[in-house]
Amino acid sequence: MTATLRSLRILQKNWKLAAIAILSLSVAMAIEVICLGISDTTLLIPPAGAEANRLVTIYEQATGKGLDHVSYPDFEYYRDNNHVFAGVAALAEEISVGRMTFGSPSQAQKPLVLVASNPVSENYFSVLGLKPFLGRLFDPGDKNPKSPIAVVTYSCWKRLGSDRDIVGKLIGGFSIIGVAPKEFTGSLFGINGDLLVPLSGNDVSPKREERHLYLLARMKTGESRGQARADLGVLSRRLAMAYPKEETGRTAIVVRASLLPPDAMGSAALMSAVLLAFALFVLLIACANVANLLLVIATGRRQEAAIKLALGVSRSRLMLDFLREGAVICIVSGALGYGLALAVVARYSNLNVNVPMVGIYSLGLKIHLDGMVVACTLVLMMSAILATGLPAAVYSSSPSLTQILGGEVVIGGTRKALRRNAITIAQVAICTLVLVGMGLCERSLYNLRHVDPGFSTRKIVVEAMFPQEEGYSEAQGRALYEKVRATVAEIPGVEAVSIANNVPLFASGSTPVRRSSADKPVGVGATTVDENYFNAFGIPVLAGRVFMSSDTTPGPDMVIISKKMAETFWPGKDAVGRGLLTGDPPHPAVVIGVVGDVQYDDLGSHPQPYLYYALGQHYQSGASVIARTNGDPHLWTARIADRVRRAGLNSLITPITFESIEDLSLLPQRVVAACATGLSGLGLLLAVVGLFGAISYSVSERKKEFGIRVALGARPWQLMKVVFRQTVVIAGAGAIVGTLLGVTTTAVVRSQLYDIGAVEWSVLIPVLAAMLGISLAVAYFSARPWMRVDPMEAVRHV
Repeated sequence: MTATLRSLRILQKNWKLAAIAILSLSVAMAIEVICLGISDTTLLIPPAGAEANRLVTIYEQATGKGLDHVSYPDFEYYRDNNHVFAGVAALAEEISVGRMTFGSPSQAQKPLVLVASNPVSENYFSVLGLKPFLGRLFDPGDKNPKSPIAVVTYSCWKRLGSDRDIVGKLIGGFSIIGVAPKEFTGSLFGINGDLLVPLSGNDVSPKREERHLYLLARMKTGESRGQARADLGVLSRRLAMAYPKEETGRTAIVVRASLLPPDAMGSAALMSAVLLAFALFVLLIACANVANLLLVIATGRRQEAAIKLALGVSRSRLMLDFLREGAVICIVSGALGYGLALAVVARYSNLNVNVPMVGIYSLGLKIHLDGMVVACTLVLMMSAILATGLPAAVYSSSPSLTQILGGEVVIGGTRKALRRNAITIAQVAICTLVLVGMGLCERSLYNLRHVDPGFSTRKIVVEAMFPQEEGYSEAQGRALYEKVRATVAEIPGVEAVSIANNVPLFASGSTPVRRSSADKPVGVGATTVDENYFNAFGIPVLAGRVFMSSDTTPGPDMVIISKKMAETFWPGKDAVGRGLLTGDPPHPAVVIGVVGDVQYDDLGSHPQPYLYYALGQHYQSGASVIARTNGDPHLWTARIADRVRRAGLNSLITPITFESIEDLSLLPQRVVAACATGLSGLGLLLAVVGLFGAISYSVSERKKEFGIRVALGARPWQLMKVVFRQTVVIAGAGAIVGTLLGVTTTAVVRSQLYDIGAVEWSVLIPVLAAMLGISLAVAYFSARPWMRVDPMEAVRHV
């Protein structure tokens, strides 16, 4: 206790240095804790539920292919014939977003609210083992309810006004029976349904080849995942024997339940690793700062250490005294950092985001800072104690009495400078590596933003319309689309207007296609568009023609295909006029045109076969109006919204520019790049503080030398030249080492980035130049106060 108090008194004496050390280390520690919490939540934490370690998810996998969802008949078979699960629940893969009325049954005019609904099986909540916050949750009697019922999530309940009497009220025709508990944020990380409704025949297909269900199961007590895999393997073989056409080669896969599907685990693990690495590097920079500051404190205590050794104090005990000071700083910083992380997580546990074509949506992130994160934090704290305190402890516990009597403790020494310079070099190297990583992320994002998607993404405004939800029949809906197209086209500055049910990079359907009845169907991306679609998006017509307003007659479908689809189905031949069978059941179609390839799924992907139906032949109950303007598209959003309202629609969804859709498609890359930029900025700031302190202290120790130089006629710029020379050597060595590490890092991660070279000079050269420039600027401002040395003052102390 006495030793600890002595360490506190020493830190209090040097309170400015201690405050800088604690501030930088606590911020770096908080960032690392938050990144650990995000990784733990997304990769390891199961969905909320009782005894969550017994929860598993079930997928199916065909030979040689990735994981797939499960059909409704297969779900029923697994649920009713397994021997290892206490229950198997299902939820639909797709979430429906739309406007619904909300209010009491007796309320005449109910306001419209925007909600996302997700069908789930009646045993969904019982499999999770959850209790309601209000009302009740689904039970086995709700499989085929007499009237539509629903359970709302806690976040949705808050958004609807936190009404304690919400049970019994109607939302879009569904009677609310309860509110899910606060800890329930869905079975998947991110966007989940606000409204949980019973899975019915309207939500699923009875066909085994249509697989749209995500299965969640609870294992019986004493059963293992290995036993579950063996049991479902037997059931899969039985299905293959009973239904060879649909089930041959398919196997049920049992995996640990998590908030991310298995096919997203690889990308999530990579993103988490990148963020953790950035945060760890920032923490290392902060540790280097603290180590340098403790070395400064230790320098003034060399004489004290020599006297203690002369009096018989062991070196290990002396080292322990110096380590204790580093431990005090690290423990305080760790506690403050963990507290800051808790505050940030609590503030952003429910985050409202503006999702294009959806609107404001609450993401129930529920990041956990559980025992695993606490344990990792303690490990980091112990590592930081050694990293920050050991250099000062080793240096101060081995003083030379001759050097001290000779006064080296005042004017500095080579070994001491080497220790500080080594820490500074490591600090600059780590900062350079962090900046290279940030540059690679930003360069990859830049390359994706400038890739040619096959269509024009500029000056486009999109607004979603849902005429069926507002009570319009098909005939009324067709007339409404024509009216919207005409009234929007009248707006000055609008160059082209189109109606389509999907837009690139945001939503895309698919359809089975075959050249003849003897061929096996192939899934092809598909959308339904009008005759102005290709003009509005600037998609080139390579052969044939586009749709016309007269393409409304029944009979064979008039379809337009992409260049990739033409090359796939009829390589080296003219595709125009060829016949196809599309859809299920198959329907004859005739190719009337071939257009350029478009990246519908994501930027940077390889072109895929694509097919376009005519809106005149295939009415869509929901579609989007697309307008191309002759200027900044943001200036037209309000006017387009007004014209759509005048046409008779009351959509809650405001128009958006296509740039917003593009941003959404690049959301993972943007998140990583933004986090990398923020962490790199913090790392650079910490490195600048450390470099400033190191250079300032180094120059202060050379005060006598500079005084003598001034007495011999040296000018300030000549003294600055000496400082610059030393800085270039130290910072240059660190920057070169960091650049070499950056080249190695590029080789490791370039496969996960877009169009990044093995040696990305466009990143490495600017980073190297920036680090050298920043180092020289820091050297100038830190050395400037010492350039005016009084030579008489220096001579008196020689």
